[in-house]
Amino acid sequence: MEMVRLLLACAAIPVVASGVGFSLTVGPPVAAGTGAKVTKTAAVFAVRLEECDKLDKAQISGTEEGIVDGARKSAPVTLSTAESPGVYLVSPVSSQSPGVWVVSLSATCGSARAGAIVPIGAGIGGAGFLRGKTKVFPRPATKEEIDAALKASRGPGN
Repeated sequence: MEMVRLLLACAAIPVVASGVGFSLTVGPPVAAGTGAKVTKTAAVFAVRLEECDKLDKAQISGTEEGIVDGARKSAPVTLSTAESPGVYLVSPVSSQSPGVWVVSLSATCGSARAGAIVPIGAGIGGAGFLRGKTKVFPRPATKEEIDAALKASRGPGN
């Protein structure tokens, strides 16, 4: 009986290991490809839908969330399709203005869901995304997670 349990446990390992599932990957705009769309947009970053076998039915949306002069702001971001299927360029507008900003992304692939919070910071030539502070989730981010990301971007004591 012990041998049967061991064999079943060993047989299940590849299934568990390969079950990474649907997720989002965030990178610089150039990661979307070298086509004209990258140079024509004011994209701050690119997002790729990973492990989605139904890209034609996948959906993605995003909002930029910010704090400007102590007031909370929210607006939709522009998501442009890139040359590669399942890759989008993200162009927030308000985050180019002063304040603290994050982009919250939410995506679906069939019944699977994923999300990300991408902090936006001042960079060379304008705003840029902060890769090291980006958080991805196996679901859309909660309001509390977005608030925490904004607070962390403001710095200690704010």
